[in-house]
Amino acid sequence: MKTKFLVLLFVCLGIVCRGVQAQNYTGNVKELIRLYSSLHKPIVMAHRMSPLMKGYAENSMETLEYNMKHYPDAIQEIDVRITADGKAVLLHDETLDRTTTGKGRPDAYTYRELNRLELKDACGNVLKGQRIPLLKDVLLKAKGKVAVMLDMKPGTDPDIMMDIVKQTGMLHEVVVICYSVDDGVNMHRKYPELLIALGFNSREDILKIKKSGIPTDRLIALVPKVVQEQSYYDCINEMKVPISFSAQGRMDLMPDAVGEYRKIYDSGISILCTDSIAKAYAAFGD
Repeated sequence: MKTKFLVLLFVCLGIVCRGVQAQNYTGNVKELIRLYSSLHKPIVMAHRMSPLMKGYAENSMETLEYNMKHYPDAIQEIDVRITADGKAVLLHDETLDRTTTGKGRPDAYTYRELNRLELKDACGNVLKGQRIPLLKDVLLKAKGKVAVMLDMKPGTDPDIMMDIVKQTGMLHEVVVICYSVDDGVNMHRKYPELLIALGFNSREDILKIKKSGIPTDRLIALVPKVVQEQSYYDCINEMKVPISFSAQGRMDLMPDAVGEYRKIYDSGISILCTDSIAKAYAAFGD
């Protein structure tokens, strides 16, 4: 009887642990980092929402809905650009050609014009009825459910983007990637509560960031795709800054990617950014 009770107890505890992620998580990024630290796992971040499946496009509402159902505790990394009429939309490339049925730069079109286009999946298949989404609609869908990392592409007006973040009440549920320390400093001055992701690409970068005045509890470190010596990660962890490692385009493609994911996690990273969200989850269990 005692043995049966213990087995039942462990089963129930397992259910509770898995349920914490999906049921109690509110979208707050700092909360997510604390949760995964206690679970001894990296947080998986879906690069461009990482839809490597037929029928799903990167940076799309349909892919967001799929990920929210199957990977509710993953951070959704999305790319922001501005249209000719000042609307913030999701698009990675400088042009529309690869991922939509359109051509040319998105800032040459109004949103109404862009909304006539259809998205393509990773194989180039046109996805009937799937459109370029507005940032506002994506954030409202994600609010209170999943965390979002915003890649503010060159030329994107930060005031337009951040007004939408504030309007949707997502200030604590997003991380904003800044491409320079100066941009990070300016963003922090305007939004001191915001989490900012900066490139910790060299020891010189780390020193400059230390001197920037941005509090370390407001930072996430984006480190090189090439694995560094252990002291590099130790230096950042000593600052108590969570490390995000980019597996896409390199580690994701390795024959033993699952084993490589585990090794880089053991080096001290907190976030694993990947194009292969299913493979990353398989490496650490769900």
